[in-house]
Amino acid sequence: MPNFSCVFVFLANIEFRLSLSSCSKLPPRKYCYVDKKMSWNDAQQYCREKYTDLATFESMDDINMLNSTFSYSWAWIGLQDDPKSWKNTLGNDTNYWRWAITGETSKTDYHNWYSTEPSSYGGNESCVTMGFEGWWFDINCGKNRSFVCYNGKKIFSFMDFNY
Repeated sequence: MPNFSCVFVFLANIEFRLSLSSCSKLPPRKYCYVDKKMSWNDAQQYCREKYTDLATFESMDDINMLNSTFSYSWAWIGLQDDPKSWKNTLGNDTNYWRWAITGETSKTDYHNWYSTEPSSYGGNESCVTMGFEGWWFDINCGKNRSFVCYNGKKIFSFMDFNY
């Protein structure tokens, strides 16, 4: 039976586009560390069945919350580089990392790569694990690791500014 540890994180993100202000709010995001070893794909399937998806992080505050709560080591998060899905449209850019839940890059441009990462190791490392101090490392997706899931959905509200 896996061990679960959970924490609530409150996130808010404000984006401005043309005359619209898009205020995106997340209800409390519940992160759960799952101490069960699986490949990245199996971990994602597990998270999607029992939670929302593998963890997505928008800032260092999220990582800091986990650091103070969890005693994890080398846990999968929901970041992946899948060249097969974008190679025809983006050329040979080998480090086009996307969050699993949205299929998009970070809206805040946040990343927490260790200084020598991502390394890709000849194109064989396309999934991300979080190691010591919350640093991110790309490794082979087939390796068995524990993982961090989350529950949460985005709610959008739009306001039109007329001057």
